[in-house]
Amino acid sequence: ADQSSDSRLPQDLRNLSAIERAVRLYQKATGWNGSAEAYFNLGHLLWTGFPEESANDERDSLGMQDDVRPLLSLEAAGLPVDVDLVVADNALEMDRYKALQYFLKAVAMGDADAMYFVGVHFLSFEGDLADVAELRKRGERLIRSAAAARKEDGGHGGALYYLALLCRGGDPGLGIEPCSDADFASLLGRAAEAGDADALNLRAHCLYHGQEGYARDYAAALDGFLQAAKAGSADAAISAGAMYWRGGFDGASIRRDQRRAFELYQEAAEMGSTEGWRNLVSCYALGEGVPRCEKTARYIAETMLKGE
Repeated sequence: ADQSSDSRLPQDLRNLSAIERAVRLYQKATGWNGSAEAYFNLGHLLWTGFPEESANDERDSLGMQDDVRPLLSLEAAGLPVDVDLVVADNALEMDRYKALQYFLKAVAMGDADAMYFVGVHFLSFEGDLADVAELRKRGERLIRSAAAARKEDGGHGGALYYLALLCRGGDPGLGIEPCSDADFASLLGRAAEAGDADALNLRAHCLYHGQEGYARDYAAALDGFLQAAKAGSADAAISAGAMYWRGGFDGASIRRDQRRAFELYQEAAEMGSTEGWRNLVSCYALGEGVPRCEKTARYIAETMLKGE
């Protein structure tokens, strides 16, 4: 887009790069209406950097490794958020310690996504230090707060799913014992009903295999996989595709449909699934669900699966 001619923008935002505009607009939003979402988005920009950078170890990138005291003091220090974000050469340097200042401000304003994000990060720390234990306890509290923050929508799906896994496996460090099948199914069901793709996918797997307190139900499993795929789960699209490719499940009117299987594999591939691309190679090579074309199969194998 022409950055110099957009008359809809305030004068001070014209002639700026896209990342500079984003930073300025988010900063304005925090000042105009105290937007928790703006604080959360600023945190994400600093967390990943722009263009996105990668870190081998998040704790190293925070510059504290086993010493988590800076995080403990940050949460109790009034949450300074007047961080100067410098954009140079259309790039913003990753700084996860500063990012947490913004995330924690959003947390203080009741943002469930921020609670979930920070909670998961805090729970990722490992070690026997007392400070680590305290940080992980704070993380658990944040996850539980996030799970309850969207009562009108049934709760935060990601937080509910995390709690379901925590309930199922337990966590000695947090004093959590593994829960019953019924409690696990209740939490997982709430997470799925809230639309979490991972929860929908896991519940469908439980229904498919008849595990974790669920009775085997192939029809419900397929429906769950399709819902999860629609919500963005590539793994669920693969599973649904496999069910259509096979067909003929006992007690379920699921007819073999290779064309539908091919479409689902394609959906998974477009979501970045290596297994999805592999299945497409097989479909083209064997002519299953799509006209046989060895040239296309070879092209996908040489381009999308190169190095795999």
